[in-house]
Amino acid sequence: MRGPRAPAALGIAAVAYVLAAWLVTPGFFDGFAPAAPYHWVSPPPDLRSSNQAPSGGRTTVPVQNGAAQAGHLSTGDQQASVAYPSQSFQVPAGGGPITLAVEPVGTYPDLGGIVPAGNVYSITASTPLISPVVVTLRYGSQQVGPPSDVFTAETPTSAWRSLGSINSAVPFTVAASTHMLGYFVVGFPPAAAPTPGGGGGAGGGPPIVLLVAVAAAVLAVLAALPVIAARRRSAGAEPEAPDARPAGVPRNRGGARRRRGRR
Repeated sequence: MRGPRAPAALGIAAVAYVLAAWLVTPGFFDGFAPAAPYHWVSPPPDLRSSNQAPSGGRTTVPVQNGAAQAGHLSTGDQQASVAYPSQSFQVPAGGGPITLAVEPVGTYPDLGGIVPAGNVYSITASTPLISPVVVTLRYGSQQVGPPSDVFTAETPTSAWRSLGSINSAVPFTVAASTHMLGYFVVGFPPAAAPTPGGGGGAGGGPPIVLLVAVAAAVLAVLAALPVIAARRRSAGAEPEAPDARPAGVPRNRGGARRRRGRR
């Protein structure tokens, strides 16, 4: 009886673990491996001695049969990237290739209350966009939970606006779809600006209160298994049939049959 219950307990624990991980993705899985140090354009004071300069990226988008081809561009440190489907860019008049570049910048439009969680990046192309691309930015700080928005400003004098975010499979990143290029930053909206403190942390882990609650739930499920098993054994046991004979009447062991047989 014990054999099937042990795998059942492990299965319940595994399901609880997966559910917990799903609730706090991606940070729950990422907690087992520290994030690579973030490369800041202007590092926080406590990280200036160890900070490395961020890198940019540049690529050529080929043109075939009169259409720009699909591709992906990432900076050398993987902190910013652009994924573009086919026909995302306007083809030059002569049909030549298109240049796409991503660069971290220290000069950009006034953030107007936005609290950045990473560098501001300038994304430019030699021809205009004609369909949306996906910009993914890694964040270097998360003072009160991970940042939720990617913001963009088209020119040095433009106001910033939120692009929101879409699902990203890359840890410690926020992605958004955009139909224009310009300046991009991942951060917190002015109304949800985090309180000071922890600006240079690598970030990405789940809230400790949530992890404690999940662990307590898993332990409660495992602790209840022996009780449930004992109740099932009690319910499955068949009670003995009561003896319906009157008190004092001996049982017939077959003597009457033997006497009839002798006649």
